[in-house]
Amino acid sequence: MGESVEPNEFWALIDAARSASGGEPGDDGAALAKALSVRLAALPPARRTAFGRMYAALVREAGTWDLYGAAYLIGGGCDDGGFEDFRFGLVAAGRDWYVKALKDADSLAGHPAVAEAAEWDDDNAIFAELVGDEVSRVTGVALRAAGDLAGNAFDVDDDDAMRLRLPRLSALYLGWPANEGCRC
Repeated sequence: MGESVEPNEFWALIDAARSASGGEPGDDGAALAKALSVRLAALPPARRTAFGRMYAALVREAGTWDLYGAAYLIGGGCDDGGFEDFRFGLVAAGRDWYVKALKDADSLAGHPAVAEAAEWDDDNAIFAELVGDEVSRVTGVALRAAGDLAGNAFDVDDDDAMRLRLPRLSALYLGWPANEGCRC
């Protein structure tokens, strides 16, 4: 049986890298990927691999229909690769946001980067392609793997379905339905 990384250590490495890189992933996670790579390189090989396995497990766990809908709204559309990049960024956002989003994908409407991105029509909030790719490179663990989404499927191209499923994110990215006005 291989070595493991405790969850607190895993999240501490993520937090330290986020702190060193200025907080949010931004620019596909380039700065965060570099900061995390430095920290992972300092670990013994077996612990790096264990970190990669935990990262991969968290990315898989976030493969839900509700989070896919959130990624679709935030990204202005989302294919399989984009959804992986979104989940890489969700893990990189730290334990609190990861857990909150897993329980309620719509809670991402309260994430500062998401709210700012909606205001500026920026479709990169949360997405961190380079973080996942760097974790995979440094740890030797493949993170990109297609799989079925968990939860109840819904049509992400149907604005009414999105408003029903993800009302706060829909308000940010779709606006209110005609003749409904703002419910602020």
